[in-house]
Amino acid sequence: MCISLDSVAKINQLQSQGKVAPPNTWIGTTSITKKNGKRYTYYRLMKAYYPPATEDNPNPTRKTKMVQYLGTKESVAYREMKEAIKRRNEIQRLERKLYKLEQKVSVALTQKRQLNKQSALTQLVGELVAQVQGLVCEIASIKRKLILQLKRNLLLIDITD
Repeated sequence: MCISLDSVAKINQLQSQGKVAPPNTWIGTTSITKKNGKRYTYYRLMKAYYPPATEDNPNPTRKTKMVQYLGTKESVAYREMKEAIKRRNEIQRLERKLYKLEQKVSVALTQKRQLNKQSALTQLVGELVAQVQGLVCEIASIKRKLILQLKRNLLLIDITD
């Protein structure tokens, strides 16, 4: 419980620090070389989007769209967006961590409730099913080994003939 509260507090802190970048966005670059040989690099905020499926194109590919011009590496807009993306990535990481923790707690509670409800006979049947599954895997493994051995033997017979 303490971990989840820490994560929620950290998410709130990150959101209060400034702008958070939207999902599916990144910083793209464009380089231009002038006639004098100087190379200039400019940065843009790009966004991925998926066009709707049509009859002609049932599985459309991802497309990109420029959302905002950020300027050069020294520009304020570029630095702010870089920080916003860092905040977004950290928030997403914390949210995934919270989701996994909630799933674990949910599964553990469900299993505990089910264990309390199950009778001894049901538990015995469950154990037997697990043992049968283990035996099936062992038999499949032995079968594969036998088939390989037979193939090797047949190859040896063909070579000696």
